[in-house]
Amino acid sequence: MTSPAPLSVAPEPTHGCVRCGRPVPVHVALCEDCNPLGLKQPAATQVHALAAGGIVFFVVVLALLAGAGLRGVGPFSGTVMKVDGAPGGLAVTIEVANEGTRGAATTCRVVDIDRAVGGPAQVVQTPSVAGGGRTTFTATVTAFGDQPRALAVDCQSP
Repeated sequence: MTSPAPLSVAPEPTHGCVRCGRPVPVHVALCEDCNPLGLKQPAATQVHALAAGGIVFFVVVLALLAGAGLRGVGPFSGTVMKVDGAPGGLAVTIEVANEGTRGAATTCRVVDIDRAVGGPAQVVQTPSVAGGGRTTFTATVTAFGDQPRALAVDCQSP
């Protein structure tokens, strides 16, 4: 007579305790050491609300830091001083004024003066402009061919 084979029982799936990391059953969040009174486990909505609240708090802190970092910068205004032909495009001399109290660089959108809205444009980066100051620089733009023409510029404020 043969003896029956022993039945193998699969181990219960586990995950780590949310406080200490010890293995606990999947349906339990805290181990016996971390929850000695056997209090009800946190609900999924409580955990998700805590995570969402942390994200919202972090975004608010970043917005406040960004606002403090940009305070006193700009507005900027720009003027096209001269347009000359250059290899592969046009050399555009632009004067940029910073009406704020802190220095910063900005971007300016160079456009054809006759088609300022909807026409071709090219964005150029300015050098740093001191607060209350002006700077003049030359940028090469390729969106308008290589024949000098009347151009305008619109500089962005943060």
